[in-house]
Amino acid sequence: MPLLAGPQIISEIRRQLRNQSGRHLYAVLGTYQSLENFEKNDLSPALNVDGQALPKPVNFNKALLDHIQDDALRRMVRDESRRPQAVESQLNQAFEQILREYFASQSVTQSLLILKQCELMFAYQLDLSRLRTYATNQSHLLLLLPGKLVSSQILLFHEADQRFQHQFPGQLVTENNLWELKA
Repeated sequence: MPLLAGPQIISEIRRQLRNQSGRHLYAVLGTYQSLENFEKNDLSPALNVDGQALPKPVNFNKALLDHIQDDALRRMVRDESRRPQAVESQLNQAFEQILREYFASQSVTQSLLILKQCELMFAYQLDLSRLRTYATNQSHLLLLLPGKLVSSQILLFHEADQRFQHQFPGQLVTENNLWELKA
C-alpha cells in the first residue's frame, strides 16, 4: 500500500462510494497531526459522487460516552476494576446503539459514517466485528485511525509508548480499502 496525499485518498473514497453492494469498511492511517490535517484540509471540503458534502466525522469516544446515562457511567467507573466484563458489555451495547441509530437515520440509497477518536474502542477491546456488520451494501464506514502499516499489519497508536500500541485485526479492512497518509 503506497503512502497517499489527502486528495488522492478522497478520490479513492469517492470511487468506493460508488459501490452499492458488498462490504464497505475503510480506514485512513496516519499520525494524530496528519489525520487532523486530513480532516480539516481534505475531508471537510470534499464532496461525494452526487456533489453533496461528505458528513463530518463523529468523535467515537464522545458518542460512546453520550450513549450511557450519567448514573450508569458513574457506576461503571466505580465498578470497572471489580467487574470489567460488565463494563465491556455496557460499552459494547452503546457501540451497537451508535451504529444502529446512525445507519437507521440515513438515506436508504447511501450513507457514510466517519469515525475518529476511537481510543475507547481499543482500550476496552470492543467487538470490532460490529463495524464490518454495519458496513454493507449501501452503508459505508470510514475509520480515521492513528496508526501505520508495519509488515502488512496495522499498528495503532504507533506514536505512543509500546505498551499502548495495538494491532488492528487484519481481516476487518481489505488492502484496497486501506490508505496511509503521506507525512
